[in-house]
Amino acid sequence: MSFLKNLGDKALNTAKVVGNKSQDLMEIGKLKMHISQLEGDIKKLKGEIGEVVYNAYINGQGSPSEQVVALCDSISAKYAEIEETKAKIDQVQND
Repeated sequence: MSFLKNLGDKALNTAKVVGNKSQDLMEIGKLKMHISQLEGDIKKLKGEIGEVVYNAYINGQGSPSEQVVALCDSISAKYAEIEETKAKIDQVQND
């Protein structure tokens, strides 16, 4: 009887471990998707910088530094968020 109880306990523990790993993989997948979204946002913001600079050049305006600085600040914030998200992924993987 004890053998069956031990076998049942081991099966239950194994199921819990598999369940936890599945949750971890789902969480990592969500975090990686978030990183991809942030990278897409960065690419878009870099394109906007180019548009702002080019439009200023075509229109004979001076340097559009305020707009460029604001866009660069947004890009820096997104890079920081990517690093935070990567740290979360590492934390999930190491738990």
